[in-house]
Amino acid sequence: MKKTTNVVLVLLASAGVIMSSCKKDDDNGTTDTTALKTEILQDAANKVCLASYQDLSSKADQLLAAVNTLTITTTDANLDNCRTLWRSIRETWERSEAWLFGPVDVDKIDPRIDTWPVDFNDLNTVLASSDVLDEAYIDGLDEEHDALKGFHPIEYLLWGKDGDKTASAFTAREKEYLVGLAQNLKKLTTEVKDSWAGGYANTLATAGNSGNADYPTKRVAFETIVDAMGGICDEVANGKMKDPFEAQDPQLEESPFAQNSITDFTNNIKGIMDIYQGKFTEDGKGIEDLVRTYNLSLDNDIKTKHGTAVAALQAITVPFGEAILTQQTQVQTAMDKINELAETLADNLKPFVQQYGQ
Repeated sequence: MKKTTNVVLVLLASAGVIMSSCKKDDDNGTTDTTALKTEILQDAANKVCLASYQDLSSKADQLLAAVNTLTITTTDANLDNCRTLWRSIRETWERSEAWLFGPVDVDKIDPRIDTWPVDFNDLNTVLASSDVLDEAYIDGLDEEHDALKGFHPIEYLLWGKDGDKTASAFTAREKEYLVGLAQNLKKLTTEVKDSWAGGYANTLATAGNSGNADYPTKRVAFETIVDAMGGICDEVANGKMKDPFEAQDPQLEESPFAQNSITDFTNNIKGIMDIYQGKFTEDGKGIEDLVRTYNLSLDNDIKTKHGTAVAALQAITVPFGEAILTQQTQVQTAMDKINELAETLADNLKPFVQQYGQ
């Protein structure tokens, strides 16, 4: 999580003009999609959002177990296993940032597990302190020190400053800190999973029902989803990528130690298609199905621009911290393509759900 100027969110919030051109030529406006809209929101809640947080919590369990094993049997093989599991949980988390609303936002889970950039000097100061680096210490850190917990301190401890750490380099303090970090990550991912399973999934799924204060209409729910889709475009293009690119400073990179930033960005953008199509680990109904009922050209435009944005990211062939210096054309193109996708979401998809998502 990084604080940026949410240009795209401003566009999304202002995209209130209802477009009469949203309909397919052969649709007379009488198609009854009430049941479809209910199913879309049910699947968004359960097959996408809840499913992703269940996966996130499960992977946090696996990472914690691997970290415990590493601290007892500190071998390169066990270190490699921790790194593999870190990359796996990062994939789930980064995809889920395309629906960054609800408990993960309200309960401030996002900044507590994914604040960046991380200054390795700050982490070394923690390690050099006399504090007991257990889960309680980490959980008690205030928001000014969010960068000292979550994914990125774990990343630093597993890879080291230059990404070439060996198991033999681990100190007792690093092991202590690593276990506390993994325990706290497990705690927070369980909290967000339990919040969705304990009621919030039903809140989204029953949007428009009497007494639903969060989503008094289905339209509000659809707008929330589309805003989140556009929001992650903004964060990737105009924060995660633009900040280090314009500053020409690799230290502002999101996941520098594991050289995972391009993968992070790609999974962020892939998450947009997950929520649009209503799928995470299994297929469901998505906004895609509503769009295809009325406007096939809009559906095609979204998918084309999404695919182009992903391809532009994959055209960056070196780690991001290097690419901002040596592949500037590719980096700029990727940012441009992500922003073009964001414009379509703001200027076309949001007005569409405002018209048809009632």
